Amino acid sequence: MAVWSAVKLSKLASDLRLDPEYYRPDLLALDRALEEARARPLEELGGQFIVGPFGSDFNVENYVEASAYRYVRGKDVKPFFLQDDDNAYIPQHHFYKLAKYALKPFDLLVSVVGTLGNCAIVPETIGQAVFSCKSTVWRPPEQKREFALYLAAYLNSGIGQAYFQRMPRGHIQTGLNLGDIRSIPIIEPNSRDVSRIAAIVRQAQLQLTIARQTITAAEERLMEALGLDHLDLTPQKCYVRRFSDLHAGNRLGAEYYMPCKKRVLDALTKLPHRIVANHAPSIREMWDPTRASKGEMVLNFDISDALNSVLEDAEPQCASEIGSIKKKFRAGDVVISRLRSYLKEIAVVRTSDAIPAVGSSEFIVLRPLGDGLSAETLMVFLRCPLVQTVLKWSQDGSNHPRFAEEDLLSIPVPDAVLRAQRKIDSLVYEAIDARREATRLLEQAKRAVEDIIAGETGGTRR
Repeated sequence: MAVWSAVKLSKLASDLRLDPEYYRPDLLALDRALEEARARPLEELGGQFIVGPFGSDFNVENYVEASAYRYVRGKDVKPFFLQDDDNAYIPQHHFYKLAKYALKPFDLLVSVVGTLGNCAIVPETIGQAVFSCKSTVWRPPEQKREFALYLAAYLNSGIGQAYFQRMPRGHIQTGLNLGDIRSIPIIEPNSRDVSRIAAIVRQAQLQLTIARQTITAAEERLMEALGLDHLDLTPQKCYVRRFSDLHAGNRLGAEYYMPCKKRVLDALTKLPHRIVANHAPSIREMWDPTRASKGEMVLNFDISDALNSVLEDAEPQCASEIGSIKKKFRAGDVVISRLRSYLKEIAVVRTSDAIPAVGSSEFIVLRPLGDGLSAETLMVFLRCPLVQTVLKWSQDGSNHPRFAEEDLLSIPVPDAVLRAQRKIDSLVYEAIDARREATRLLEQAKRAVEDIIAGETGGTRR
């Protein structure tokens, strides 16, 4: 539906923006309401703005397996908090080269390229880390650290996101301009309200920490049951294989025959087992948006959504807005991205099935048979270091490396995993509950901000 907005030449933005989306009637009304409520531009609240280092984004080849120096990419900046399930690390000399972009606790990161407008608070446990050119940082004054938590809720609320939605510039690759971020109108509530909202955000952060720690405990319990902690998973720079091995594998890529991968498969095969396919066959049900009924709604998941280990009900999307064929799945399935396996993009589907769930065609969808291995334990098994080693060295391709479905389905699942299943499932359920509580708290924080703004502006809300 078309929306008309007539704006006088004298009322154009100071930089004479002509894009009509900038002058939507609802946004102009929001401008007026916040102006009447004496909102102040973000730049007037003090603090320091730091733009990410231009052209500093590294390719995967520049990352290292483990390091004391984290590199926070644009995609790591999620609403409220940084994504911690797929950290990237850089060598010491790269870190020192970018040292002036080192993050500090309570910095507020804003994604300015890619997914625009995500705002994440840097945790007190960040350690040594630098951020990329795809983000901008607002560093609060020392006395306003608690206010930074409130500001994260403000900018992630409907009010803050409304401004980020009107700001993008460019055509081929849109982005946010630092000047626009500086000008976002901010309402400062009293210190009691700031403390109340900051406490809610902190509690949500604690719940997410509990969820991550509980999933880690589940992985440790699984590794303990397998008794294979002694395996050396270190890759080798050179090794020798017979031609008969290449013929049997029907592959010529050197990485495919990495000795550490063979050690894992040999160790798993020696134990009593059944392969993944015998526990959870692959489901290849596709969904074509061009064949969807008019007005049909779906839950659409990207592969990065699986980093959280569970896919739950999200904001439905109209089928007409989706431009590519998707994989279809349902509650109880396990989805795993076949792209870049080292990212641990593996999750249990826990949607309600009231609305169809679909996702990237790069997902492999596994459906447990129900008489043995549970979806929760299968997810933990696939995320463990042993299976990750196998998948990492099964990849093929240069620009977009991926592993073949048969490599996943043929992985042995030792019977010992099933004997530990009850405890593993229990830990996964605890993690899911903690994540749900975190989601509830963050929604509560955003509503609290919107209630404050509604009170200040006489009812203007998003």
